[in-house]
Amino acid sequence: MTEFPKYDDVGSFPLSESIDLEAFSKYYWIAYKALVKKSDIFENRGIYNYFISPFLQSFQYKLKAGVEIINFPQHMDMYNQFLQPIVDYEKEPGLVESDKAFIPEMFVLEKFAKENYEKEGKKIEVKICITGPIELYLKKHGFTVYQDMALNYAKSVNLFLKNSIINTKYMKTSIVSIDEPSFGYVDLANINNDEIASIFDKSLENISATSQIHLHTLNLAQVPLQTKNIDVLTCEYASDKKNKIPKRELDQYDKFMRVGITRTNINSIMAEKMDSGVSYDELKTIEGVKSLIDSKEVIKKNLSDALSHYRDRLRYVGPDCGLSGWKPPEVAFELLSTTFKAIQEVRQEIKS
Repeated sequence: MTEFPKYDDVGSFPLSESIDLEAFSKYYWIAYKALVKKSDIFENRGIYNYFISPFLQSFQYKLKAGVEIINFPQHMDMYNQFLQPIVDYEKEPGLVESDKAFIPEMFVLEKFAKENYEKEGKKIEVKICITGPIELYLKKHGFTVYQDMALNYAKSVNLFLKNSIINTKYMKTSIVSIDEPSFGYVDLANINNDEIASIFDKSLENISATSQIHLHTLNLAQVPLQTKNIDVLTCEYASDKKNKIPKRELDQYDKFMRVGITRTNINSIMAEKMDSGVSYDELKTIEGVKSLIDSKEVIKKNLSDALSHYRDRLRYVGPDCGLSGWKPPEVAFELLSTTFKAIQEVRQEIKS
């Protein structure tokens, strides 16, 4: 193996229990509109208290847990976060005005990264996970896909990414990822695989970062494998060990993998525990929810199996998916921290 995989995460994270999601959302959109007008969002007390401060609290949980390339904590609905600006500033159907597409969280991180660097002397590596063009299209228009319209969503995704990638002395946007959780599960009408590949490529055109596609199944892996602009395929491996493809296919297309090594499908895990005789009352406490986290030994085994299968084609590892259901934030922190400890131990074992 030339390089041990880096630890990244997928995105969503539970809000602090002291912050109401409705208030967070309200001030998120106030901040968005302020940024459109080039106003200073850090001077607005409401924006700071209900959006900036809780967002940074979540980011610091990820940072302290050991995540090496940190996806900005996603507290907003994965669809509305991008569909709303497209609607508000629509140039054509599905196409947002070029200067109105951005991710406010990234500009908050830019300021935090500078302050963190001055205090700790460390540059922060971050990741942008954005809902993909096919997923946005399906949410808005259903399963009959018209290529021209879908390409507009891809152009919008591309604008959100380009306008939000930040590289400074203090912060590097190392990875961008388009999130396509439905792809491979649903049947798409009126479009073929080559056209889908062109839509994925358009969304990642001329992006100056490693590009991932976050998939929940590899059933249709041949489509992203044949794209020009996707570097890394991802999968939810911890929850389904059959969710893999032959290494020779990655070699053939010169692609890499990100593998989920810690389960995050909390409802399924909870159901398993209850089937084994554990009561819901036991599981609804903080310690009960923590008991649902995969053990360090299980995570290490998942990582070792993935390394054996993909070898030098494995570039990133972390939890399967986002952690919004792992409440309160202390529980999500515990899951991320346990994953980090497992990764570190496997790294040391390989070195020795």
